[in-house]
Amino acid sequence: MIYLAQPLYLLLILLIPLMFIAYWLMRRWRKRRIARFGDPDLVSSLAPLVPRRKGWLKLTLLSLALLFFAIGMARPQLGAILKEKQVKGAEIMVVLDVSNSMLAEDYSPNRLERAKLAISKLVDELQGDRIGLIIFAGESFVQLPVTSDYVSAKIFLSSITTESVPVQGTAMGEAIRTAIRSFTSESENSRAIILITDGENHEDDPVAAARDAVDMGARVFCIGVGSPEGKPIPVDGELLKDKDGNIVVTRLDEATLKEVASAGKGLYVRAGNTEFGLNPVIDEIRSLEEKDFQSVVFEEYDEQYMYFFAIALIFMLIEFMISDTRNRRSLFGSGKGMVAVLILMLASPVMLQAQSDRSEVRAGNRDFRKGEFREAELDYKRALVEDSTSITAKYNLGNALYRTESYSEAELYLKGLGDSLKSVSPSRASDCFHNSGNLALKQKKYQEAVDAYKESLRLEPDNFETKSNLAYAQKMLKEQQQQQQQQQQQQNQNQQQDQKDQQDQDQDKDQNQQNQDQNQQNQNQDQQNQQQQQQDQPQITPQAAQQMLQAIEDKEKQTQDKVKKAKAEQQKSKEKEKNW
Repeated sequence: MIYLAQPLYLLLILLIPLMFIAYWLMRRWRKRRIARFGDPDLVSSLAPLVPRRKGWLKLTLLSLALLFFAIGMARPQLGAILKEKQVKGAEIMVVLDVSNSMLAEDYSPNRLERAKLAISKLVDELQGDRIGLIIFAGESFVQLPVTSDYVSAKIFLSSITTESVPVQGTAMGEAIRTAIRSFTSESENSRAIILITDGENHEDDPVAAARDAVDMGARVFCIGVGSPEGKPIPVDGELLKDKDGNIVVTRLDEATLKEVASAGKGLYVRAGNTEFGLNPVIDEIRSLEEKDFQSVVFEEYDEQYMYFFAIALIFMLIEFMISDTRNRRSLFGSGKGMVAVLILMLASPVMLQAQSDRSEVRAGNRDFRKGEFREAELDYKRALVEDSTSITAKYNLGNALYRTESYSEAELYLKGLGDSLKSVSPSRASDCFHNSGNLALKQKKYQEAVDAYKESLRLEPDNFETKSNLAYAQKMLKEQQQQQQQQQQQQNQNQQQDQKDQQDQDQDKDQNQQNQDQNQQNQNQDQQNQQQQQQDQPQITPQAAQQMLQAIEDKEKQTQDKVKKAKAEQQKSKEKEKNW
């Protein structure tokens, strides 16, 4: 399709019918004047060189030249297509439990696969709504940001397993808060969270999270998966067991899910084998206020005006070569051709200015397409010397520097450019944020990459490549955070161990001091007793004294063993017991 940069010049086309009317009136007026002098046939024989039909032909050629000249002045461009698509609907965040308890076979083949099938059917029924997908177990993870790209939603859905989240458990509260953070700003009062889980919450307070969702303009709907009597969990061909060796039986906790739905001003539905429960939830979501969502698509344009000017010039040259006489021919027949040349000369500054504005950038684009990124870098820098405010030159220069692995310098040109492009072209701004995310990803700045990809998706939510890059960046960020957490935990454990060792040393020192004091007291008491016994009775033998001292030491050892055993049991109780 063709986009016109200056369509007002098309008004010149209105001159064409006026030219034909004026020429017709002129010929009619001429015939009337000839008729005053005598017979028109006699006058025609006396003026054999006057053409009868060449005038209409020359006028037609001149009109065609004016037509293409007007189109050229309107500056037709290919590729610069801004499409705005308005859709109405709600934003729906599906929050899916992927903990090991979802492997229970209450449904065929299991809870998780049955839930995925129901979500897939839900996506097929959506029209105009945006959908996002969050998976959770002990932690929550944005599997798919909000989008109207239903094909991508089904692709992401098919790849979900219980291993998609590395930390097992069931943290419903964190999952609901992750969904709250994933809504876009334009969807206020048109937000819905569909929580699909068995309700066995092991980590946090989902009821409080549901209240927070209501405060943010979202309603929370719960679908309970499972049976109250419970089922065992098959894992790797065996039934999952707890720390005591007992087979784990996972049961549907309807009471918790009802409280969450009530706090979230939503609806609780227990999933069945035939009807999973999404239909009544969707009926409730349809009652929400529908919002207008806008989608903008942009492609880099290419000027086409020079081709139309060339066609106009060809018609003018043909008109020049047709003489105004019947038999004689000349290269330039009349002054009308010269007028056309003057028109083209007047238009030439516009052509030259448009060419000069983009000559360096186009040269860089040619080098970029050839893979000569260093040459393209020099061309773009020369363009910036001529016009330091050129957004196109900065954007292309950043991409060229990215290809030459000059990441730090590329960041200088791309940083902040996306914000400047938002008001000019949201789609080009989306591309700029996407490239900024790629740049941060190369430098292992995963948090910056995630932020950049999210900004890109806010402007162009249907870009599948950006969604894939975002998922990868989030995965790498999570691994980086886990590694940092492990390092921090290791440092904390080392510090705790050092503190514990110091405390043990202090306790041992205090205990030894107490023992020494006690021994000293016992020795003093023994000496007093010995002195008393020496006075009253015969003295105690050395063997008896040794036995008494040994008994005291044995009792002290038993006391220390009890203290150590109590500490070990206390530490063991802090360990996580549930992994489903």
